[in-house]
Amino acid sequence: MSLQVTVYKNQYQDSVRLMTISREASALPGVGRVLALLGTESNKNVLAGLGIGDAAVDAATASDLMVCVEAESAEAAKAALDAVNERLRRTVSAAAAESARPTSLEQAADMLDGANMAMISLPGPMAKLDVIAAIEKGLNVMLFSDNISIEDEIELKKRAIGRDLLLMGPDCGTAIIGGVPLALANVVRRGSIAIAAASGTGIQEVTSLIDRFGGGITHAVGVGGRDLRKQVGGLMMRFAIRKVAEDPAAKTLLLLSKPGDPDVMRAVLDEARATGLRTVTCLLGGKADELDTSGVTFVNNLEAAAFAALDRPVPGLEMPEGLAERLAKLSSERRFLRGLFSGGTLCYESLLLLDDLPIESNVALRKELKLEAPCRGKGHCCVDLGEDEFTQGRPHPIIDTGLRAERLEEDMRDPTVRVILMDIVIGYGADRDPAGKFAEVISRVKADLADGGPIIVAHVCGTDSDPQSMSGQEETLRDAGVLLFPTNAQAARAAGAIVRGL
Repeated sequence: MSLQVTVYKNQYQDSVRLMTISREASALPGVGRVLALLGTESNKNVLAGLGIGDAAVDAATASDLMVCVEAESAEAAKAALDAVNERLRRTVSAAAAESARPTSLEQAADMLDGANMAMISLPGPMAKLDVIAAIEKGLNVMLFSDNISIEDEIELKKRAIGRDLLLMGPDCGTAIIGGVPLALANVVRRGSIAIAAASGTGIQEVTSLIDRFGGGITHAVGVGGRDLRKQVGGLMMRFAIRKVAEDPAAKTLLLLSKPGDPDVMRAVLDEARATGLRTVTCLLGGKADELDTSGVTFVNNLEAAAFAALDRPVPGLEMPEGLAERLAKLSSERRFLRGLFSGGTLCYESLLLLDDLPIESNVALRKELKLEAPCRGKGHCCVDLGEDEFTQGRPHPIIDTGLRAERLEEDMRDPTVRVILMDIVIGYGADRDPAGKFAEVISRVKADLADGGPIIVAHVCGTDSDPQSMSGQEETLRDAGVLLFPTNAQAARAAGAIVRGL
């Protein structure tokens, strides 16, 4: 293999654009991998972990672009670098052609009459000043960036609240404001359920289920995963509760999070009760007896949260006809469950529901089951491929199915695997056709295996109004022999039943 590294000075690019450039160049013949990364210390550590390092990389700054190409030959590596150069040149030329393109956040705000929201996706150490600028311009902020210090998070949230503004994040990947999906979000109907959450794919799953089963939402506000820690004190969760309750259309308030600091959670629930709205609180894996839940409906998984908000019972699990016959054809060696997730909260919910099985994971419920990267368990194993160890230097698995497709084929060909559990997250920002890509792998590998390979169980998180269409994605997967369930929780329970022999 030929390995080439090039550093472009003062060539800052948006991270999503870099993901696209990397993916396009990686698809060229003879090219194994292309990484296009800004010269931050964390990205240098990624390259060092791959055994890549030279003086130019060491000297790179956060505004420099590092491009690493791994290819079968020097010619293929050069072709990939040429492709990256061409894409960067086109990007710069297109930008130059837009004479009215603003050069600062403040200028952009001045050009857009009535703008009240800024979405910021910069390397964490570079984001703070732009967040402050947005707040000073009277803009609510959705902060996609991570690697923000907790001290800066507290400062920025206090500054925003002082101006009666939302600061969603850091590391906020999902929100729906006034019916408009932001970042990785789904198209759901408007309704009477207001959501404040410290979970991205948790918001996606719950809002999609509410839409699927006939309800709608007013707003879904993400607050970032650290908001309920003792240091942050639930600053934005409590403020978001007050803001969404101001909408006269809101009749039900739904709170989503993993369990936070007990004192913080008590303050959050007091804030919720003060709204007078019917309140559903979902703490994943939490216990009602650990908090004062008087006046609220308490649940501990996403499926229960959606149906409690809809004020209707959770539907029972229905196993498909003919499953017993399919299982009878499997090799007796096949006895393990493997989970391949793009949604961290969906992986966590599945682990909670399957806690009676000893499932190893990179987000394990117990430390003795914790797996380190590359997270290949020898028995039952569920992997969140959206965790940092998988996304440094490559797109998130919701955006790019490549790594998950590789792991899917690997697990299908493992003669000890009985069932594979997957989430298919669609919506804005997601891969345009994840089902099509996975179906191709499943059909191709099944044809090579005498027993047809393991049972594939999946749930499509999304709606029919999404660009990919939930029903269209389900049809593609069903045609490939995948067993589909309407909720992530039902898919997890079904996978568990299959492992236990029904």
